[in-house]
Amino acid sequence: MSEASAPALFEALLSKERHDISVPLEKAPLYPGDSSFSRQWMAVFENGSSYRLSLISLGSHTGTHIDSPAHILRDGSSLDSYPLDRFITLAQVIAVEDCDAVPAQALQDVGIVKGESILFKTSNSSRGLMHDPIFRDEYTSLSLPAAQICVLRGAGLVGIDYLSVDRYEDESLPVHNILLKNDVLILEGIDLDA
Repeated sequence: MSEASAPALFEALLSKERHDISVPLEKAPLYPGDSSFSRQWMAVFENGSSYRLSLISLGSHTGTHIDSPAHILRDGSSLDSYPLDRFITLAQVIAVEDCDAVPAQALQDVGIVKGESILFKTSNSSRGLMHDPIFRDEYTSLSLPAAQICVLRGAGLVGIDYLSVDRYEDESLPVHNILLKNDVLILEGIDLDA
């Protein structure tokens, strides 16, 4: 998408329904090994201070976050290399229940517009996993065949309602690899309960 088309995209999106699907950092679970969120107040509106200032610390995978190719590919693109309009897209929410991993069949009748975001709402949402600070290793992930379909149909971003698109402890990261090697960004830790 060119820079010249960004204003038209923003204008079109303003007329659409929008939802905040991020999770408050204070409530989100922490993937094992990640750094936790902390805030230290440096100045507040007392003791003569006319402003508020805080120091924030968190890992890049805390709460709702985007994985770019640089996450797993040595020479992959980092988030700051993408234009802003790459992150402002129309999205389809695909609801899938009662599975360990989103199957390819969930996308059978779904038309994907090139560059569109595909967000998977699974039992992770109905179980409230992103609002439970305790990490659960039994969550619904994305199957490799479903990820391959997203790539083949031109999705620009794929999101899921927990902290990883891959199964817990699958260190080969097959879903991350197929998506990020094909420049499909990954949005993890989204709140699709509503």
